[in-house]
Amino acid sequence: MAVLSRPQGGHAGPHRGTARTAVALAFIGGAAYFAAESLSFASGLACRGEYAVLSASRSAGQSYGGSRVPLASRGGADASFAKGDVVKAICPDDDVRYPGVVSKVNKDGSFVVTWDDPDGGPETHEVQADAMQKVVIYKDYKVGEAVQAVCPDDDNMYDGVVSKINKDGTFQVKWDDPDGGSEDNPVAPKDIKYPPIPFDKLEVGQKYAGKIRSVLDFGAFVDIGAEGDGLLHISRISKERVENIHDAVEEGQEIECWISGKRDDGKFGVTMVEGLTEGARRGPADLTPFRDLSPDDWHPGVVARIAPFGAFVTVTVNGASADGLVHVSQIKDGFVDNVADEISEGQEVQVRVQSVDMDTGKMSLSMKSGFGGGGGGGGGMRAPSDLGPFQDVDSSTWLTGKVARIASFGAFVTVESGGATADGLVHITQIKDGFVESVQDELSEGQEVQVRVQSVDMGAGKMSLTMKSEE
Repeated sequence: MAVLSRPQGGHAGPHRGTARTAVALAFIGGAAYFAAESLSFASGLACRGEYAVLSASRSAGQSYGGSRVPLASRGGADASFAKGDVVKAICPDDDVRYPGVVSKVNKDGSFVVTWDDPDGGPETHEVQADAMQKVVIYKDYKVGEAVQAVCPDDDNMYDGVVSKINKDGTFQVKWDDPDGGSEDNPVAPKDIKYPPIPFDKLEVGQKYAGKIRSVLDFGAFVDIGAEGDGLLHISRISKERVENIHDAVEEGQEIECWISGKRDDGKFGVTMVEGLTEGARRGPADLTPFRDLSPDDWHPGVVARIAPFGAFVTVTVNGASADGLVHVSQIKDGFVDNVADEISEGQEVQVRVQSVDMDTGKMSLSMKSGFGGGGGGGGGMRAPSDLGPFQDVDSSTWLTGKVARIASFGAFVTVESGGATADGLVHITQIKDGFVESVQDELSEGQEVQVRVQSVDMGAGKMSLTMKSEE
């Protein structure tokens, strides 16, 4: 069989006296043999069994994405257990999870599990319900369907086609490339899965049932049965703002999702909000929490999406999140030929807020060091000023300046010296002697003021100014 390699090794099971190795069925990660967990959403509603769109390679002439297969083949939520149930249970000997079958239900609520492969250890153990996961096995394969199945000759998985449904519940699988071995074999349904959905068969807007594999601060990776996992960005989980992703989703949770976008490198995104594809837009985000941030301050962000002209980064400040654009010219000093060569979706970055346009709901960000500048109305990005001419300005010298922008913590003032112009920050404590409750009560944009240079940081591109006298 030439399609898949034949790695050595078989099943492992509980055994005495040695370090245990967890059972690794030859089809780990397959959709036909998943442990179903009892999960709940943050609202407390139990997860329901759904249906997955199966777009896997099948018999000749069969369409992709049109047929539906019960999500049982991908693991369903079920907290009850009965005799004969196939489970994955934690063995009390080593706290490792192994496959087995419930052989007895005890009166005290525990269960006797008979292990698939004891491997020299006890054949059974008493296990509590909270240490068990029911395995839901899909059994509705049809003749002519393309599958991947475990060959009983060597316990490895290969491509084949279901040729017959046997009376004992097994399926006769005819191998695509026997490679000198058996032409076909009877295979139990638990050892069969559908092939992964080819990337080129995924369609933006198509609905799938998925299972969340991992959760990070910026989003989650979702298994929909494709060749790779899809990225569910935090902004695509709900129509409402999600402040903490861990309050909304969790590992193992089953969700309904839609393909939100595809990339040339074989990666794709998913959304839990129907219609919220990468080409669609939400209503303007509330940028109020970002309006008065200093362009000198750095904030953590996560790359949400890459475009030829830059990257959209999700920034979170004091619990508020919004997306802003890091233009290709603001990714780093020097020329950037390809955005994808510098950053990738899901990458954590540090950014500065350069400007916020409340009317259009746009925010400009920069990953470059230096003074951010930028007008309060969210105009074009301003390159870092040359502060060299201000280095030697005596701190007792008064300069005439004009207020460029007001923030809650102070005002940015444009000053001139020797023909050079640059912006500096007058902190709220440096506007006047005494307490200043509101910067806007003291200053207004465009106002002409007298300032002194307190300090110049050439490395950071920052200049501190004061309106207070030396005394």
